[in-house]
Amino acid sequence: MHQLYRKDMVLIVIILSMMFPRISVSQTEKMYRSKLLLRLHDKAVYYFENGNTEEGEKLFKELIDRTSRQGNEATQAALWQELALLIPPRDSSGITRLYCFEKMVFLYKKAGIEAMEIESLKSIADLNMVQGRLDLAEKQLLNVLHRYKSIGYPKLFYVYDLLAVTNRYKGDFSKGIFYSLKAIESMEAAKDFSPAVVFYSRLANMYRELGQTEKSVEWYRKVFEKREYTETVNLYMFRDAGFLARGLIKLKKEKEALAFILDISAKNKPNGVHAQASLLASLAYCYKVINQEQRANNYYAKLVKLTGRLGEDNEVNTDVHYELGQYFMEKHQFRNALFFLQKALNAPAGTNSIADTKEIYLMLFKSDSALGNYRSATQYLLKHMALKDSIFSETKSRQIEELQVRYEIAERKKDIELLNNKNQQAHRIKNIALAGAALLLIIVLLLLNSFHAKQRSNRRYEAHQKEVDQKNIFLEKLTAKQEKLLKEKEWLIDEVHHRVKNNLQLVTSLLNTQTVYLKDQSAVSAVKDSLRRVQTMSIIHQKLYEDHNSSTIAMQDYIKDLVNYLQESLDTDMQISFKQNIEPIYLDVSQAVPLGLIINESVVNAMKYGFPKRQEAIIRISLTRDGVDYMVLGIQDNGIGLPAGFELKKHQSQGLNLVQGLSKQLKGEFSIENNNGVRIKVRFIALNN
Repeated sequence: MHQLYRKDMVLIVIILSMMFPRISVSQTEKMYRSKLLLRLHDKAVYYFENGNTEEGEKLFKELIDRTSRQGNEATQAALWQELALLIPPRDSSGITRLYCFEKMVFLYKKAGIEAMEIESLKSIADLNMVQGRLDLAEKQLLNVLHRYKSIGYPKLFYVYDLLAVTNRYKGDFSKGIFYSLKAIESMEAAKDFSPAVVFYSRLANMYRELGQTEKSVEWYRKVFEKREYTETVNLYMFRDAGFLARGLIKLKKEKEALAFILDISAKNKPNGVHAQASLLASLAYCYKVINQEQRANNYYAKLVKLTGRLGEDNEVNTDVHYELGQYFMEKHQFRNALFFLQKALNAPAGTNSIADTKEIYLMLFKSDSALGNYRSATQYLLKHMALKDSIFSETKSRQIEELQVRYEIAERKKDIELLNNKNQQAHRIKNIALAGAALLLIIVLLLLNSFHAKQRSNRRYEAHQKEVDQKNIFLEKLTAKQEKLLKEKEWLIDEVHHRVKNNLQLVTSLLNTQTVYLKDQSAVSAVKDSLRRVQTMSIIHQKLYEDHNSSTIAMQDYIKDLVNYLQESLDTDMQISFKQNIEPIYLDVSQAVPLGLIINESVVNAMKYGFPKRQEAIIRISLTRDGVDYMVLGIQDNGIGLPAGFELKKHQSQGLNLVQGLSKQLKGEFSIENNNGVRIKVRFIALNN
């Protein structure tokens, strides 16, 4: 989990330089007040460092109150920040970190320091992520990203990194990897490589949790290419080293893994109990793999003794406890295994990722099964499977190869054909049964007519009763079959949606990954254009899936989501205002897709080329009815317009050809003209009014 580290405190200098700026006092009195505040500050910090949080908070509050003067908002905000970093992130009693950060937001806003106000909002989102409120954290981070872009803030990569971590802990690895790559891209564009080790490690961890070992090892190697082995707190260095070693072992490079761990430990000794625990766990694992059991057992014994000294709220705790759980399982000491696995599972909220929790549940299932605790074992297995489904239904792992995807799609097509055949057969059986029942009724009636008049009423009653019973039985069977077929159809539709979504996300992930390796900017631009076109169709599919609708799209919501995505994906520092006039129109999917692609091409072209002078940019999008049968799509910007002498028939470009082709697909009329900028108009007949 991303940690909030305490920075070097230089706030007293700020206090002394800004204190009482509008009060005229003697030099002696100024010095007296400065010394008094300095002693008060030192005493407050002393209380915190010695565990007396309550007294420390009181003195800090007094210090802040003493600085409460008009124009001193920045100083007060800085003091609230120092207090926040002295309070444990999960402390919920007394003054909390969240309270301090909210005070900072208020004070910086009052002082008109927007950059620091946004930074304080980022700290709130970071804290919510640490405390496990992931959906709220993601929403707040997206707002921070938007506001940073609006003021031209250059270091967006820290926000992208927090978004990557948040989505990783939500189990959405597709978005996690996307934002992680955006963080690296933004960092390289800013030529600030100070966070490179952290960013590479984040991406390597996500590939590791997805089971993509080769990709994970590749990024872990980059981590250690950038490391200088000078960290004062080096627990994460030894943790990453352990992950790289385990990746090498999975690739059948056991000797290289051990040599790497020994080399790392020789370059930099572990500093602190968590770093020591990570190193011991890695050495024990490496020696176990190469069958040096005695050495491995010695390291595991040292690791067990060290666990009693581990504090809480650290990912290394989970690593160590899980490693010991595996070790004792292999030794068939299942009660010891359960003890350490439970400690790994019971880490504070927000410490374990979904992928880690999934593996812990699996090991608990195996341990309880070995001990005969089948009820609890079953519960652990169900939780493991639920998390596994959650991860791999929302992400595209490269373990799922293209051939396997094609194979599964082919199998599903066969299932669809088989189900259609069953439906046809069921219809034939139903028709035969109805015909047989009708024939039987006729025969019974003919027999009844031949009976004696005295017996006819009794026979007729019995035949009628028999008919009713047979119909009831038939209807019950028919209803059961229909319900079964309906459930099968619903399941099949969900599966098809799932596969389509998976394929679209796979294409998106592959395109995102490809941009990292391309050097030619025109190639990168072409790949990103393709990515936006795929995402345009992906949004339509998502709308169909969310609305449980397989035929029509609500264009108001769809165009709004599409425009938001385009603003995010182009990542431009220019402020562009979108004006939308979309009537509440539902269109058939066959028209919504080309219409979305036309909007994509037109908006992207305007955002890229329409505003070279960086004037105030406005793009207007409208979709309105024109009479009873027609719809009109309009896209207009206030940019530089078309070049002089522009003729549509003579001008050839991929984007323009695509828009014209899509307009023909809609059977619509396409036009483009200068009108204080470029105006595009497509008039077409709507299939759904």
